Amino acid sequence: MPSNTYQISAVQYAHRETHSSEVFHGDQRRTPMAMDYFVWAVTDGDRTVVVDLGFTDEVGTRRGRTFLRSPDVGLAEIGIDAARVEHVIITHFHYDHTGNYALFPRATFYVQDAEMSFWTGRHARRPAFKHSLEVEDLVALVRLNHEGRMTFIDGEREILPGIRVHKVGGHTAGMQIVSVQTERGRAVLASDASHYYRNLDDGIPFAVHHDLPGVYDAFGRIRDLADAPDLVIPGHDPLVLERLRTVGPGIVAL
Repeated sequence: MPSNTYQISAVQYAHRETHSSEVFHGDQRRTPMAMDYFVWAVTDGDRTVVVDLGFTDEVGTRRGRTFLRSPDVGLAEIGIDAARVEHVIITHFHYDHTGNYALFPRATFYVQDAEMSFWTGRHARRPAFKHSLEVEDLVALVRLNHEGRMTFIDGEREILPGIRVHKVGGHTAGMQIVSVQTERGRAVLASDASHYYRNLDDGIPFAVHHDLPGVYDAFGRIRDLADAPDLVIPGHDPLVLERLRTVGPGIVAL
């Protein structure tokens, strides 16, 4: 690949049957639909950044999700050894993005200041928020900070040449998205700033959010950063597995 351009791979590790009222803000129809869970790998063949950690089998089972494989198994199928990865971006602290830190013993973890501040602050225990968090994961992230393995960001930062994080908020206090320079132009890993293509395409927020106006602002930021609409990758849409190039079972690439 040319210098400072990367391939993005989405690795599915879990699945869930749900309905539209749990997915789209204001929807009362309860239309059956599916949700997939991914971790992402961004690599140029020499340098690799993993985006998000997924949840563990134990957590997924307790929450009624279908766990398909440990994320490190999926990453190994595309030649990435989790134990050797040095850079992991955590887009936000919801349970499905923070669970497998132990698989990455050499990694530095990149998070937004506002995200850690919120989840260690006074409102995290409120019912509207606490269901989305695994407390033991949060404790582990605090411990990683004290071990010198957390890098805090306030806004925007380059992680490697061609890979940047951007704070957008909305879904959570410190929600961040990732822009990546690819051979086709600048792509955006939206993570949960847009769970589904429809969230962004139709301007419909996800049902769970920290700041509703912030969700709409995040939609605009995603559009501004991506060089083309088809270079936006949402966080949980099963259509990701159809719209990107298949490279293995449950693994697709841009």
